[in-house]
Amino acid sequence: MPGSRIIRNTLLLSVMLLPGCGAASFPATARAAEQASAPATQESDTIYALHHMIIPGILFSDKGPSLFNDLFSGNSTPFRDIVEGPLGKKYASDIKITPVHLQEFDIVLLSFPEPLIEKLCIHAALIRKGETYRYVTLEKGGDVSSNGTKGFFCEWTAEYVHQNYGQREYTDVSEFRSELITFLNK
Repeated sequence: MPGSRIIRNTLLLSVMLLPGCGAASFPATARAAEQASAPATQESDTIYALHHMIIPGILFSDKGPSLFNDLFSGNSTPFRDIVEGPLGKKYASDIKITPVHLQEFDIVLLSFPEPLIEKLCIHAALIRKGETYRYVTLEKGGDVSSNGTKGFFCEWTAEYVHQNYGQREYTDVSEFRSELITFLNK
């Protein structure tokens, strides 16, 4: 499928360029958040790029409909093949992809392998309403205030602005899905 090949090539190019990129290629806020977290390995840098830059970057590009349609229809092979290149077969195969059809929205839920460091996504949602796309995440977060925080409900906009909607005390995909549906219907 031509769209799948475009997505595959875009992901591959993005991931191949990541290890050699400098701080200037990251938005300042993302770079500061990355530096504030525990020392990261090259693998966690690549996972961070996948979660916060590559997936939303493709979703908000002219290749977004192909990515969304492939994942929504169950054609996850091109996506998994690209993830497998830099992150290994186990990481790629452990990503759970769940399409959800609602009256006004179509959603692709991505559940990632358990993140080892903060700021990596636990779950992400690719959302389509008509021809508009959104990217909402549940990111791993520390419980610095001892109130039970396990993550943060966030969104990356098409303008690459990170919105943080606050702390959450859950990591379960069903709770993320439930909150996401309430959030989208506001």
